[in-house]
Amino acid sequence: MRFLLLAAPAILLMGCQTTPHDANWEEPLTVRTVGPVYADYVIERADTNKDGTVTAVEWTTAGGTARSFALVDQNRDGRVTRTELLRFGSSGKFFDMTRRYVDFNKDKQLTPREFRSPAGVNVMRIAF
Repeated sequence: MRFLLLAAPAILLMGCQTTPHDANWEEPLTVRTVGPVYADYVIERADTNKDGTVTAVEWTTAGGTARSFALVDQNRDGRVTRTELLRFGSSGKFFDMTRRYVDFNKDKQLTPREFRSPAGVNVMRIAF
């Protein structure tokens, strides 16, 4: 009974952690899978008013540059949508550049965890 009382807080804390511990969290990304991870990361990080789009102000406040925002905003309406992020993030060129700047452990692979590392903000600064 005493073990159960001591273990309960640890079990509760494990359930409240925000970092996923599933197998996909460390699985290397590919050109096909990097787009959705990139889109999720940018919206999660930059969309401060939670309207599903990212404005230039939100983008630069989150660490991006005006030049990189202009590259992603394909229809030039001043807002970046998830669709635009998916298109931009699904190119081979983007994947190679991202792997170069976000692969903090230098294993030549890119994982979803690395997007959420301190180096992850670099994906909002990439300007080809």
